[in-house]
Amino acid sequence: MSLKSGFKGVFDPKISEDRPPAPVEKTPEPKEFQEREESGTWRDTGYSATDEEAHRDVKYSIKSPLHQTFAVFMVQMKLFSKMKWTYILLFTALLIPIIAFAAPDFIEIMSNFGYGGDYSTTRIAGLLFFLPLMLGLMTSIMCGTQMPSEFKERTAYMNIPMPMSRASFFFGKYLAGFVMCLGIFMFAYSMAVATALKDYDTIFPDLVTSSLLLTVVGVLAYSATAYCIGCFTKKGSSIFPFALMSFIIPLIVVIVCSQTDDYTLTLLPMFLGEAALGILGGTMSGSAGMVVLGSMDLTATWLMIVIGIAWTVGFLLLGYFQTQRREM
Repeated sequence: MSLKSGFKGVFDPKISEDRPPAPVEKTPEPKEFQEREESGTWRDTGYSATDEEAHRDVKYSIKSPLHQTFAVFMVQMKLFSKMKWTYILLFTALLIPIIAFAAPDFIEIMSNFGYGGDYSTTRIAGLLFFLPLMLGLMTSIMCGTQMPSEFKERTAYMNIPMPMSRASFFFGKYLAGFVMCLGIFMFAYSMAVATALKDYDTIFPDLVTSSLLLTVVGVLAYSATAYCIGCFTKKGSSIFPFALMSFIIPLIVVIVCSQTDDYTLTLLPMFLGEAALGILGGTMSGSAGMVVLGSMDLTATWLMIVIGIAWTVGFLLLGYFQTQRREM
């Protein structure tokens, strides 16, 4: 008998296949352990939900462009609420009644320039004496640096590559700047009207409404110009849009009009602030366009509004085109 035959059952693969290993019997876990394992889970709560309640059949998709625009608008408004300039400009509007009550000599001085008399609208125009100048300043501060700061702080490089259209990003930020500026000017108008009611019993709502409408269009045109200029610059500037809209273009127009004796160019949006004061009875303003205030055609209110809206649309489209071309 050889050594191989003695261990035939071990070395012969056929015999090994005929004898499979016996199954290992598992000892059942105690019932207490099973209950302890399931305790604290959803099984012992008795919760049950349909497919609709459990969102198993819900299809998730990108929000609409309108929803995206509103989201960008709200984010920018929160950023404005943290800016010190927002509260400085609001305090500037609050200075209107403070100066009127605390410095009566200033009101007398303004009366000498024709901002007084028997009409409340003239007093309102005097209280809004620096309206044309503040139109350029406030809109430049709020809208002139919005887009450049997004690229300077590199937040645009996180927002634009996301599933968000550049149109929503562009117009959402502009709407926030426009609404913030508009709110400040509406607050200034309300302060001026409330202050005038202290000395006058009658307010002419038609004249105030026309002046207010021209101011709204002025905010549109000025903010769109500052916002568009910011899209073409890397660092952004609040000084250049302000100087362009409040001094450079008005001075050029004044020179041209005085040389040609044709004041048609005063229908441009840079003179909407002067027109808003002229409708209220103002004879001069704290701006570069005060020289032509007496020569402006204040009856062409709707033509000024149309030109201002067309100016706004043109500059917004130009800024949007530049934003679309910008490489990430």
